[in-house]
Amino acid sequence: MTDPHHRETADLVEHKGYQIRLSPSGLEWMAFVALPKQRPTRIMAADREAALAKTCEWIEAQLASAEART
Repeated sequence: MTDPHHRETADLVEHKGYQIRLSPSGLEWMAFVALPKQRPTRIMAADREAALAKTCEWIEAQLASAEART
């Protein structure tokens, strides 16, 4: 049985210069996150909000790591 609230299309979001593509995948959500023209990282979560939250945490960690190297 299909969920009437289930969206098949991917959402595109930007956060601090990173592009985030959110899409449903079976019972989970996948987020692909990357800076423009870079390979994406895949993050999976139980729902859209959790995928977006995990992705934003990942971005913050990447930015903190880059700042620590400079």
